[in-house]
Amino acid sequence: DARGEYANALGYLEQSLAIRREIGDKSGEGTTLNNLATTAHARGDYASALGYLEQSLAISREIGDKSGEGTTLNNISQIYSARGEYATALGYLEQSLAISREIGDASGYATTAHNMACMPFERGDYEAAIPLFLEAYQTFKRIGSPNAEVSESYLNAIIEKIGVDRFKEILGGLNQDSQD
Repeated sequence: DARGEYANALGYLEQSLAIRREIGDKSGEGTTLNNLATTAHARGDYASALGYLEQSLAISREIGDKSGEGTTLNNISQIYSARGEYATALGYLEQSLAISREIGDASGYATTAHNMACMPFERGDYEAAIPLFLEAYQTFKRIGSPNAEVSESYLNAIIEKIGVDRFKEILGGLNQDSQD
């Protein structure tokens, strides 16, 4: 039963958190809080997930862990997105994207661009989703990440929904915009 697995995971993560706090491992504490948030999110406990993530974000900022801060902001966005609070989610994603760009974290950048693309995709706004999925796909591909396949599958789904001609038309508009 999945509930039992979550309870086990939670128990181990709480033990890990206690140990990391005891030995003063702030970075590990932040990571463990993110993992606790993932477990809470999977159970649909968004309030607990946000609580863990806010603690993790504070730690990342306190110790100057920009990568951890970017990841945590991205994770916070996913909670707001799951709750249907898309404007708030987008604000967190924009912060995460800026940090990824600032520190040269290509994987974090691609992940965040992909997550940003999912919001207009879910609303059927494929014109807004395509450039973000494309950017995520190209970045994942460039760094050799298997996540390129995920972004590619969304692009293929868009092609199935709008047709290849419309897709090419949108791409043509993107290429024109980048030349202007």
